Amino acid sequence: MSGTRAQPHSGFEARAAGTANGPLLVIGAGAAGMACALAAARGGAEVLLLERAADTGGTVADALIHTIGGLFDEAGEPVNAGLPLELIERLMAADPRTAPRRIGRTRVLNVDPAVYREVTRRWLAEESRITCLTDSEVTAIETRDGRVHGVRLRVGGGERRLHPRAAVDASGDAAAVRLVDPALVEPGEALAGLVVVVTGAATGALAFPKGVALIKHIRAAVAAGELPEACATLWPDSGIAADEVYLKLNLSAADFDGERMQGTLAQLLDWLRRLPEFAAARLGPCGRLGVRDGGRVRGRYRLQEADLKSARRFEDAVCAGCWPIEHWHPEQGIKLEYLPPGTRYDIPLGALAVAGIDGLYAAGKCLSAEPRAQASARVAGTCWGMGAGLGRLLAAGEVP
Repeated sequence: MSGTRAQPHSGFEARAAGTANGPLLVIGAGAAGMACALAAARGGAEVLLLERAADTGGTVADALIHTIGGLFDEAGEPVNAGLPLELIERLMAADPRTAPRRIGRTRVLNVDPAVYREVTRRWLAEESRITCLTDSEVTAIETRDGRVHGVRLRVGGGERRLHPRAAVDASGDAAAVRLVDPALVEPGEALAGLVVVVTGAATGALAFPKGVALIKHIRAAVAAGELPEACATLWPDSGIAADEVYLKLNLSAADFDGERMQGTLAQLLDWLRRLPEFAAARLGPCGRLGVRDGGRVRGRYRLQEADLKSARRFEDAVCAGCWPIEHWHPEQGIKLEYLPPGTRYDIPLGALAVAGIDGLYAAGKCLSAEPRAQASARVAGTCWGMGAGLGRLLAAGEVP
């Protein structure tokens, strides 16, 4: 599956035809989609995992996310058992640099995005019930009597029809649900993130209090006109290797201009090189623009900010979450609010079930939620829990 479209493995069509309700269609091979596919396959379901990009891995791999949030609570304990815990174990076994790390009151898993892609790619390949197609997408969804009936796919340069037992939109931007009815999707409400890796930095370049001082220095340079306005919300973080620094710029997805950004990054590098810790710095990889909120579906239940703060429990809970409300407001920038100590809230199945359409679900960033509730639930570790919980229920037939 590395960078090319994966072919259906032998026998998939025959097995799918023999399945009473057809295969499970999972749209999007990011955190939620991969977890959903893996859990469903382990539960005995035939799964077709569809990814419009050239490779699997989603935002973590493509946008160069090196700190996975939502896997641990503030005490460092795993939030969700099962696949999220197995993900931690696989990543740590693959790379000794992978390790839990404290950032403020949170705990994240430090990981090389390239290692994450390779580990999850191999994991998918282990499951014989998963057929993964990259460079492919859903082009139409037909419903009958309020239920998903048929799906039309673009697979490479050709077309294909499918009658799935259910469809899960894990695209991150509700691309599949929009095909049914655009009114079923609420518009996104958050800045996007662009990560660029800088190499050649001095060891400990961001060690406290240097990191805090650098942020203040960058803000002052923007105010003085020495750096572009795009750097105003720049957030630096130590990388995986000793000489790496990850720089995250937080931008409007609608206004993003890739060509202009290249000029901004060149100007930023020139400015950084004036500092002793960055005198030998070089621009490394630049990630794809990471969209934090590409739109949220209208579900049978809309997860509320109050649910998070009250640690609400649901009878139809799919997974738990505890990440802070990390809302990158389009006008006001970041609004970070920690939940009360020890808080874990449930994400219910109702927030993943698309309103009025049986057999259609959303998992991951495009779940049904208020903007500030989504700002907590959207992180990759929680998306792994969300996808795994939904996939398990779908394979077992424990859904309405």
